[in-house]
Amino acid sequence: MIKNLPPNTVERLSNYRRKLITYPYLEKPFIHSHRLAHLLKINPAHVRRDLMLIGFTGDVHKGYDIEKLIIEIGKAIDCKDKQKVAFIGIGDLGRAVAEAFNHEDSKLEISATFRLSEEPKVQFPNVQCYNVSKMKQIIRKNGVEIVVLALPNADVKEITQLVIDAGVKGILNFTSVHLEVPEHIHVENFDMMSKLEKLSYFTNA
Repeated sequence: MIKNLPPNTVERLSNYRRKLITYPYLEKPFIHSHRLAHLLKINPAHVRRDLMLIGFTGDVHKGYDIEKLIIEIGKAIDCKDKQKVAFIGIGDLGRAVAEAFNHEDSKLEISATFRLSEEPKVQFPNVQCYNVSKMKQIIRKNGVEIVVLALPNADVKEITQLVIDAGVKGILNFTSVHLEVPEHIHVENFDMMSKLEKLSYFTNA
């Protein structure tokens, strides 16, 4: 893993890898920066700069070797061992993103899910679902480092404090609540309502 990469670079590298894994690279083993940028609808300069930061270069005429690039991105952004992730209150949305964890090279593993209801329902195959009353205990027991929050806003602050106390290091926040967390905890916010309102603005412009 390469330390101190810019956050936006790490996010784009993840996007490059997921796009390239599904790219027909057995027939087309090389790709140019402008082609990869076009596939992701970003500036080609971002691609070149990001790959320069991880020390990966391409052939002037052929472009980047896709198979090698996928490997080098993994070396740059993946932790050595699998990190365990827990989904809290995410419901059907969790099942929609489950496929991302099924890739054999993924360094993320769903360890547990939690629901607010008294009778939890299974969300993922072979992953136990618990009531949130057991959350602190299970997070500590399983060594969960990352949690995904998709809860009603009224419950977010209480649940956030519980996961902080349980020792998590990162939170993906699908709610619209601003989280107050210690500096050592990294938070990524994904406010679905603001994204929808942004889409509404541009589709009606």
